[in-house]
Amino acid sequence: MNRIYYSAFGPYIVQFIELKNSLGYKYKDAGYALSSFDRLALEKNESEIAITKELTDEYCTKRPNESEKTRYNRIQLLSQFARFLCDLGFRSYIPKLPRVKSTFTPYIFSRDEMQAIFRVCDELAPSFRNHNSSVFAIPVLIRLLYGTGIRISEALYLSCHDIDLHDKYLTLRNCKNGKDRMVPISDSLAKACEGYLMYRNLSPSIRKANRFFIKPDGSPLSMFNVYKWFRKIIYTAHISHGGRGHGPRLHDLRHTFSVHALASMSESKLDLYYSLPLLSTYLGHQSLEATDSYVRLTAEMYPDLLKKTSDICSSVFPVINTNTENDETD
Repeated sequence: MNRIYYSAFGPYIVQFIELKNSLGYKYKDAGYALSSFDRLALEKNESEIAITKELTDEYCTKRPNESEKTRYNRIQLLSQFARFLCDLGFRSYIPKLPRVKSTFTPYIFSRDEMQAIFRVCDELAPSFRNHNSSVFAIPVLIRLLYGTGIRISEALYLSCHDIDLHDKYLTLRNCKNGKDRMVPISDSLAKACEGYLMYRNLSPSIRKANRFFIKPDGSPLSMFNVYKWFRKIIYTAHISHGGRGHGPRLHDLRHTFSVHALASMSESKLDLYYSLPLLSTYLGHQSLEATDSYVRLTAEMYPDLLKKTSDICSSVFPVINTNTENDETD
């Protein structure tokens, strides 16, 4: 649905979003965020196409019950829009981004925990009352998330044509950063996908469905369906859940893949100076900043790897202070 803007900035907000979308960025929520700026500009009777410092300061004020991350994203979007106006010749004040320190630490499953999860997955059975259960797709989906590190949204949007079992790779389309990418898969994962595909294609109605992960009636799996099964699986595997917002989350399988991959590369004596950029590219990150937190997590889970790190990487793994209580996580 095309959003309508009423202030003098309205036509330029539309141009800005169209430009970002044409460059491959996903700006689904930008219209909503900038509509609040549009309403403020309308209330203030702003008629000149120029974002003032006073208007910016009022817009950037923290709102009740607003998280620091939400406020940061809101200000970042206004900053980009202000730069866009400056490029068009309209002098505008560009707000400084606030510093946000994340206290979130992802849950990294141990290798033993992953084996327990796989055992539970293989013992799942559909309910007699639900003939359209998604249970037959869950074991392969969980293995795919852990074995490739792809996002759950990327996995659920896979089509049958995106999976090449002969050359063993996935094609992920229109990913988070607006780019397609190819992801290799292991022999064992390709074999699991092949077995699932054979079972999936036993029904003629399912065979015609485009999505790879589907229910028996041919409809695609939803995030909600998968998350319910995930919670049931980790409960049965005796992995405690900390409650809403604390995890483990489904997305933590991606974090776990990354940490285990770095550990495996280090165990194989691959220099982390070279392996970190490889992992960053594989994960589809736009910069190493999005990947380097996995280095610290790997060091915390596998402290012995610090001894194997070469001199060129001696500063990549930070020293873990075991004498300080309640250390904050960056």
